[in-house]
Amino acid sequence: MLDYKFGPGNNYILACNYGPESMALLHMMEASGVKPIVVFIDYHLGLPMEEAGKSLEAYSREHGLVYESLDVEEEAPGQEEFVEWSRKIRYGFFKEVYARHEAAALFIAHDQDDMIEGYLYMKEKGIKNLRYENFGKFQAKEGMIVVRPLLEFSREDLVEYCRQNLVPFSEEASDLIAAHLESNIRREIVNHLNEVERDQIIEEMKRANDEKLSFVRSLEDRVKVSDELYIRELLALSPSEFAETILTFVNAHAPSHCTITPKILEEVRAMCLDKREIMSYRLRGTYFLVKEYDVISFDEDGENMPYSYVMEKPGKLSCDTFDLDFSMGAEDRNIHADDYPITIRSALPQDVYSYHGYMVPVRRMLVASGMSARLLGVWPVFLSKEGKIIYVPRYVRGFSEYHSSVLKIHVKDEEK
Repeated sequence: MLDYKFGPGNNYILACNYGPESMALLHMMEASGVKPIVVFIDYHLGLPMEEAGKSLEAYSREHGLVYESLDVEEEAPGQEEFVEWSRKIRYGFFKEVYARHEAAALFIAHDQDDMIEGYLYMKEKGIKNLRYENFGKFQAKEGMIVVRPLLEFSREDLVEYCRQNLVPFSEEASDLIAAHLESNIRREIVNHLNEVERDQIIEEMKRANDEKLSFVRSLEDRVKVSDELYIRELLALSPSEFAETILTFVNAHAPSHCTITPKILEEVRAMCLDKREIMSYRLRGTYFLVKEYDVISFDEDGENMPYSYVMEKPGKLSCDTFDLDFSMGAEDRNIHADDYPITIRSALPQDVYSYHGYMVPVRRMLVASGMSARLLGVWPVFLSKEGKIIYVPRYVRGFSEYHSSVLKIHVKDEEK
């Protein structure tokens, strides 16, 4: 039931208060083959919470789960201050456990009732541009990846799930926490919605940002099957949408699981914003996200990666793909002193080059010369400071060098 791709060997944290929502999520994670680290916080609100902690610890021990608990010694404040006070304590402990276990994600059992409450609160306060996506399933928060996979389920749904699957839970403990955390909107409106009214509010939430929601859904559908992400679309997303899109894209293309962290999301976003047109970002091992102008793609072997180098003046340059020595000039390659700084990069699909007076697509020209698709990915083109392609090395089998300037392209597993 969980729309999440778990990685083998990863640690996942579950915030659990032994209520029906978090126990349903715990059961779903176990059914997915995951043994989450169960985190419980006792705010000393009453006997039901104390008993819930003991029951949850016993359940964790019986199911072979790591159990982490925090016994809050500080006296709980009044209800008005409780929400912010408990949030600071809660996330402080989550971050500690997350770091100690090097977790891949924190799971929280927020449900549809929480989502509706948040929307109605924003509406009551007159907050403009109500955004349905603010209640997304993924979020990078306080150095953690936070996953909320139950937003489509009501509390009633999750109570029924626990009963049907014989999952133990404590309504008393859940109600005790709710009494301190619930707003008037939750108590007076959300808790009394029937199914028709609930559906009406969900539809209203969607209509409040229908154009953006349609865009996000269209992007989500394409991400799972497309080989590329358009950078402009990525940058138009909210932080939670951006996180979900990158997670989905990587999971759809990586042969094995690749853990995405908040730091990775920040650095990928920075790469999207960077003015450099060709870049790559190593996710792990040989897995890369590759930026080529306005698109992001996934590379799984780290070979034949696109590249871009700048030479400020005539000189020497060596890299994995080629070695060159233009220190004595490269006029024999139509590269002149006033062309500098020049850019040497891999050929792109949109590149065109003047050949015998005609503008010819570079890749088509190279393919016609008999070049393999693998070699095509690393073949260099040279651009002047104005960004115009001024030189494309010839590709001829059995080629004999005749230039006085030096350019050696490293060709692996190819006939020279």
